[in-house]
Amino acid sequence: MTSLAARLARPEILALGALDVAAAANEAFGPDAIKLDANENPFTPLVEGSLATGINRYPEPQPKRLRTAMAALYGVGSENLVVTRGGDDAIDILVRTFCRAGEDAISICPPTFSAYAQFARLQGARVVEAPLDADFDFAPDTLIAAAKADPSLKLAFICSPNNPTGNPVDPAVVLKVADALPNTVIVLDEAYLEFSETPSLAEEATRRENLVVIKTLSKAYGLAGARVGAAIGNAELIGLISRALPPYPLPTLAIQAALATLSPSRRPVHEERIAKIKADRERLAALFAASPIVNAVRSGGGNFLFLEVDDPAALAKKLHALGIRARFRPNAAPGGVRITIGTDAENDAALAAFGVATDAPPPRRAEVVRDTKETQIAVAVDLDRLTPRRIDTGIPFFDHMLDQIAAHGGFSLTLACEGDLEIDAHHSLEDCAIAFGTALSRALADRRGIGRFGFSLPMDETEAHVLIDLSGRPYSVFEGSFEASHIGAYPTEMTPHIFRSLADSLGAAIHVRVTGANDHHKTEACFKAFGRALRQAVSREGNADVMPSTKGVL
Repeated sequence: MTSLAARLARPEILALGALDVAAAANEAFGPDAIKLDANENPFTPLVEGSLATGINRYPEPQPKRLRTAMAALYGVGSENLVVTRGGDDAIDILVRTFCRAGEDAISICPPTFSAYAQFARLQGARVVEAPLDADFDFAPDTLIAAAKADPSLKLAFICSPNNPTGNPVDPAVVLKVADALPNTVIVLDEAYLEFSETPSLAEEATRRENLVVIKTLSKAYGLAGARVGAAIGNAELIGLISRALPPYPLPTLAIQAALATLSPSRRPVHEERIAKIKADRERLAALFAASPIVNAVRSGGGNFLFLEVDDPAALAKKLHALGIRARFRPNAAPGGVRITIGTDAENDAALAAFGVATDAPPPRRAEVVRDTKETQIAVAVDLDRLTPRRIDTGIPFFDHMLDQIAAHGGFSLTLACEGDLEIDAHHSLEDCAIAFGTALSRALADRRGIGRFGFSLPMDETEAHVLIDLSGRPYSVFEGSFEASHIGAYPTEMTPHIFRSLADSLGAAIHVRVTGANDHHKTEACFKAFGRALRQAVSREGNADVMPSTKGVL
């Protein structure tokens, strides 16, 4: 007997297949699975503290601060952008705005993102296919011919880089299609563009009547759970599609998370994260290619790899047993499987499942966010990489000193601070030292296999001695004095305090002694010597499992 729901539902809904969503996977795998199936950014958002303020009131329908921040991020005016609930919502409102049930159509270029066809069918619109070529590259002439053959085709979706294959589309080719189809809205989905070298067409979309660009904070900015995206186009089109949104589309917590994530102090760390994901993607592509079960590896412009394997059913069973989620795409290739770039530990687990052994030591990388009423700070440290070194505290001399530590310490440091410099430099200097020391401590983890101790350094007439013990027990001694009150905007009296803050947050005994005649030389020598001391203390020595203490713990 047919149920009431089945009798009342629209035929278009009944015709849809089961939705491939994470809920089903959560039931099958449980909450502790290694999630490499949804192309989420593996890093948690750069947000700290409670976000609950103000949730008793409705949020702005189009939050002005967030709209302004996202417009600035993508290089367009705020009137050219509407904030949506992720990129999916932008697709949905475009289809609902332009497609009449039973009359209009959209085009897609399969294999591609399934949501385009899903939202069209929900609206009762037809789906016209203009497939990619044999190498999964966009075929513009195929799309142009399909669109010209169907006068009811309203929207043409192009995904660049394409999901799930990763192939980027040349912006010039997209514009060629837009020029050839003046009566069709070309929708360019740039969800993964940050992971490619392809220029964005967001600014160009503001000048054209028939080009819309979709953006999302889910991928590059790690906000998949907040559901924040945007559609970008000319002001009239953006105003029109905004009518299809509900009154309050974005939850307050999502707005606050997005604003915190897009704050200037976070940007350098996001850029470092994106660079790491891209580097990991290329490294993993070579490793997966060595797997005995992999026939082909495609590394395009996304935060994922597209593999073709011999026996996808056997692989699916094995991954399920290991609690590793991947996205199988038989519609793209018979043995197609998409693997998201995850954390270092998740990537190693995926490689092992594919029969690829890695003997690389565990990475020593950490990120710290420290927000107070006086400062906003984001830090990323990688003890096993020389670059990048990117520091912006608002105090140029201190930037130079932190760069000296990282350069002479032989590690990567990204640090940005927004502080109350209108008062003075004290809070920024102190909080940067605390955040930096905390990041170093987290990167060292349990401190196995390190040198632990570390250095004296001459600089012209100056002599600086820095002794360090990464013992886990904070202690600071500073012997030296300064005649000048400031070096630029940097107050010299803060130097002992900075080393004490580092000792406390790093969990180290740090002894500094400096003599000389020039305060610039003396200060710089302290930071250089500290970098050299760190270089010795954090260096890997012998057996990586050995704890450098007879106590058995630091």
